[in-house]
Amino acid sequence: MAWAQTGPEVWLTGSEVPPGFIQQAVARVLGGPGVQGQVPPQAPLPALERRSLVVGHTRLSLTSVPAPKAQATQLLLSNDPENLSASRGLFHYRFGPEGGVRLVYHHKNAAPAPLELHLRLSNPSPEESWVWVSDASAGPVADELYAGHMATKRWLELYWNRAGQLLRLPPGGQFELTQLTLRPGQVGSGLLEALVVQGQKAVLDLYAVAPGEEEPPLETYSNGPVYRLDSLEIRTRQTYRAGGSLQLSLGEGAFQAGNGQRIRGSWGQLHTLTLTLTNPTAAWHTVTLQLSADGGVARGVVWLEGQEVELPLLRPGEGFILGRYPLPPGSQQTLTLSTLPASGSNYPLRLLLYNPEASAGP
Repeated sequence: MAWAQTGPEVWLTGSEVPPGFIQQAVARVLGGPGVQGQVPPQAPLPALERRSLVVGHTRLSLTSVPAPKAQATQLLLSNDPENLSASRGLFHYRFGPEGGVRLVYHHKNAAPAPLELHLRLSNPSPEESWVWVSDASAGPVADELYAGHMATKRWLELYWNRAGQLLRLPPGGQFELTQLTLRPGQVGSGLLEALVVQGQKAVLDLYAVAPGEEEPPLETYSNGPVYRLDSLEIRTRQTYRAGGSLQLSLGEGAFQAGNGQRIRGSWGQLHTLTLTLTNPTAAWHTVTLQLSADGGVARGVVWLEGQEVELPLLRPGEGFILGRYPLPPGSQQTLTLSTLPASGSNYPLRLLLYNPEASAGP
C-alpha cells in the first residue's frame, strides 16, 4: 500500500467530500465521535486535493485519493428487534476483500432509560488492514420517518459522489464509527458501505447499551438477515410514448426480517430508472413525471439528471411533480433517476409519466 502515515492523516475519496463527512472523518482519526464537535467547520474537499487543518494543538492533513473500484455485494439489515427494550447486540459480521457490505439500521429506544447505539469497525486479523467506509446517520429524534429520511439523504449524497474514508487498522485495531445516545422514544438510523481494500478481514459490530455498561456478550447478538447479491443496484429501462401514460414502481420488493416476517420494500437497494421519452407524432407534447406514495406515508430523495430532489412528506393519494419535459414532434429524450427506500417510510412509491393533452406549439 502506497499510503504511508507520517502524522495524523485523513484519507478521503470522492468527487467532492461534503463538509459534514470531513468533520466526521477527522473525529475518527482523533479518537471517536465525541471529538466531532471540536473539529472546525470545513469547506468541501475536491477530488485529488490536499490541505491541512488544526484541531486543538494537533495539525492534520486531509488528502483526497481515488475511491476503490469494487462495489458492495452483501446487504445487511438490522431490523430485529427494531424497538430496543434493553442492552443487546444487534449485528456482528465479519467480511473480507471478496465481498463488501452495505448495512442498513433503524432502531428505537423502547426502554425507560437512555440507550447508546454504537457502530464499530475492527480488525481481527494478525496483519494490517485498510478499509474504505462511506456512512451516514441521523438522530436521535422522536420522528422515525424523519430519522430514516435524513440518514438516507446524507448517505446518498456520499454515494453519488463516491465519498468515503480510508481507515488504517493495525492488528486488533478498531474505530468507533457512530455513537448515538437515544432517550426513551427516540430513533437512530443509518447506512454504511464498507470494503476491505487491503488485508484479510474486518468486523462490524452494532450494539445498544445503557450508558456506563459494558458491551453485550457476543451470544446476545440477534444478527438480522444477510443478502448476497450480484449487485445492490436495480437497473430498469422503460420507454414512454407521448400521448399515453406509464406507471412504474420505485422500491418495490419484500425482504424477510430477522423475526421471520416479511417486510415490504427493497431496503438498502438503489433503484435506477433509465426513461426514454419518445414523440413520434406531429404535435408538441409535454411529459409530466409525478411521484406518489403507494405503501403509506413516505419521504425520499431522488437523483434526477444529476440533481438532488428532496421529496416532501407524501401521503397516499397525494402527488409530487418531479418535472415536466417538452417533446417537440419527432423527438426523443432520455432521463435517468435513482433513489433508495428510506427507513421509517412506507414503500414502494409510484412514478407516473403522463401528458394530458397535445398542442400546436411548446
